[in-house]
Order: sequence, then structure tokens, then C-alpha cells
Amino acid sequence: MKFTSLAAGYVIAIVGIAGLTAYTQAPQRPGTDRAPVTKAQAARWMSEQSNWGRWGKDDQLGALNLVTPQKRQQAMALAKTGTVVSLERRVALSPKPEESKADGKPHGISFYEIRFKTFPPDDPRGNPGFSSDIQEFHVHGGMTHLDALCHDSDNGRLYNGFPLKEAVTEEAGCTKLGLDNLKDGIVTRGILIDMTRLKSASPRQPGSPVYPEDIEAWEKQTGLKVSPGDALFVYNTPAAGRAANSGPGVNGGFDLSVVPWLKARGVAVTSGVRAIADDPHADHRLVLVALGVYLLDGVQLDRLAETAARLNRWEFMLAVAPPQVPGSTGAIVNPLAMF
Repeated sequence: MKFTSLAAGYVIAIVGIAGLTAYTQAPQRPGTDRAPVTKAQAARWMSEQSNWGRWGKDDQLGALNLVTPQKRQQAMALAKTGTVVSLERRVALSPKPEESKADGKPHGISFYEIRFKTFPPDDPRGNPGFSSDIQEFHVHGGMTHLDALCHDSDNGRLYNGFPLKEAVTEEAGCTKLGLDNLKDGIVTRGILIDMTRLKSASPRQPGSPVYPEDIEAWEKQTGLKVSPGDALFVYNTPAAGRAANSGPGVNGGFDLSVVPWLKARGVAVTSGVRAIADDPHADHRLVLVALGVYLLDGVQLDRLAETAARLNRWEFMLAVAPPQVPGSTGAIVNPLAMF
């Protein structure tokens, strides 16, 4: 077995149904008397902040209904300079765990393997001299990926109330709410909140989370306003001893208290919403299941932040194009920000 980062020829993707990574809540920000979101509060928000039925009882697009042709036109108008920045984290190859080897199914452990072959001159299929590869991976791992709305559930229900047992099977995957619904991908306006450049009298620790008032302070400082259909990202200084872009648990991310704000503003795509200590998957349940908002997990934002600062532009056109794999709970993607 050889591990390398050569691009794909043929791909076999092994996807998971349960979330992989739990992010814990960081200490409260100095100078605030804010109480952290509790498990009981998160449970109430599952119904109080729900978008179920908002776009009809059979809706499978969720908050992407807010990405209208007019929103796409707004986004496309932002691609003025020809500058393109990838938000993808480079794939780190790792061997398949023994559990997955045993039954060929995901077990919540990230892996990525690749195997190569150059076809010989006497190749019986008539492809002499061609080289190809087969890739196998667990999509909900350390790679940059887009979560489908069927990726998480709450009390046996997916987004919009679809029953988990009927909508997701081990034979067919997601028969409802899979990423194959996104036939034309996602093209919308992206906004980056760069907490390293936010002017604020309140002291912040590296890696501290972002609250709704921080977003509004950034809006005031930049003159931007988050509007329905937007994709929203936050960049922050990592905690001491941590690598940049190693996850919202150490790089700030959005505090779970942003959930009502995300619904009120109509955010369609986001990343880095943090869970809480006593409910390690509240982030995925509230964002995917209650709001129907799509999660881009594992994005790398340092180059985006550098480019936005150089151009002094914090809004951009975002393009995400997942493959149309039947039943997929997610897909490795290379999100592109265009200025």
C-alpha cells in the first residue's frame, strides 16, 4: 500500500452516518457575564429555532432555498479581480482502521487510502501506458467536506421531520436529504469575519469563540450585513500551542449561541459552530437538523484571511460543487472563494 496525494482517477468513497468530531466549549470570554448554552437550552432550540415546514413538508434543500438567482447574481458580481482562493485542507493519508477492514463499513474513524497502477503494454482492456488510482476514505473526517442534511438526526428524525429509519439505510444510504440533491452545487455570497482584525475594547483570548455581538460589530466595522442565503465563516488566532485551522475547538469558531442569529439572518452555509461540554453533537443537530443549514467541515481559512486583508474585501463569491453520489451523507470538496 502506497500513500500519496496524487489526484483521483477512480474513487470509492466510504461515508458515515454519525458525526465524528466533538468540539468542547472554551472558557467564557473575559469581561463578560454570559452564561454558556446549556444542554436543556439546546434541546429547546431544536423546536424553537426549527425551519421544519418553512419551505413545505417535502422540502429537502433546507436553507439553500434562500440562495435565489438574485443571490447568485450578487455573488458573481463580487468576482472582480480574478483572485481565487481554496478553502480546502490538504488530504492527510492514513490507513483504514481494522474495524472498517473487517466489515467494509464506516466506524467514525477517519482514514484515506490510495492505490496506484500503470497499465502494461499488453493490458487486456486496451489501456497500455495509462496510470490510474483507486481511493477509499471516510468522508466525515479530517478532510474538508460538506455535510448533507441526512448526516445527523434528533430523536429519530432528520431535517424537516423525515424519519431516520425510512430515509437512511445501510443498503441505499440517504434516500432523502442526500448531497445528490445539490445537482448544481452551491454558488452564493461568502462573508469572512476576521476576529484578528476586529476593533474591540473587550480583551479576547486566542481560540475564544465568536458571539452574535461580535458578528454585528464586524458588520459595523466593515459596512457589510449578513443577509439571507449567505455563507458565513470566522477566522481567529489559534490557541497557544495549536496549529492554525485545527478545528473550532481551538481556533475560536462560533459559539453555539449564534444558532438563533443564524436563523434570523437566513445563513445558508457555515462552518465551525461549536458544541457544548454536556452535549458534544449539539452543533450538528441544531445546524443540520433544526435549521437545515449546510456545514462545511474542516475548512482552511488562513489564505482566505490573508487575501481578504490584502484586498480589504471581506465578501466574495463562494462555489462548492459536491459530486452527485446517490445516497451520500457528505462529500470531500474544494470550496473556492473568488474575489
